[in-house]
Amino acid sequence: MSNQDEVIEWWKGRLKEQELMRAFFGKTWTKIGNRIGVMFPDRVRDLYYSAGRLAGLEAQREYFKIGDQKPPGDFKGIVEFIRMALETLIVPFGDIKIAKLYKLWLDEEAIIEIRDNPYAAGYESEDPSCYFLRGFIESVLEYLTDYNRIEYESLTVVEDSCMATGDELCSFHIKMSYPPRGE
Repeated sequence: MSNQDEVIEWWKGRLKEQELMRAFFGKTWTKIGNRIGVMFPDRVRDLYYSAGRLAGLEAQREYFKIGDQKPPGDFKGIVEFIRMALETLIVPFGDIKIAKLYKLWLDEEAIIEIRDNPYAAGYESEDPSCYFLRGFIESVLEYLTDYNRIEYESLTVVEDSCMATGDELCSFHIKMSYPPRGE
């Protein structure tokens, strides 16, 4: 019996609603990724990353322009918005938290952790592979820092750990470095 023919555990009705949604999403996302990989083997990373950036722009448009919400104006508020947007819109059945949020001399940093990440569930990779989520986080971060005219030297988002590589969770390290102040 091939993998495609086997009875999938979650169809047997043993999982709770949230587990069912996570399993369904994970399986669907992996199938889409496999098909994209067949059609565009050298472009999977770029396509997912671009789709994440587009989703970030759309989420902001809907929330701030259509929803008449005031955008957060500082790094902490932006990171909290990213967590809320991920939790509400992008990964509603994952467990998302801000693991660290701190400020150093010219840097502000945060680590967002996603447990039970359906984007990485059922996928195996040697490298972190949540390109869609990284694109989403970067897009929101860039838009809100530009919107608030926050001057920065660099913005980086790095996926430090990924369930697809066998890690327990996916974690994204966000860092914003400010330019040195003139003497």
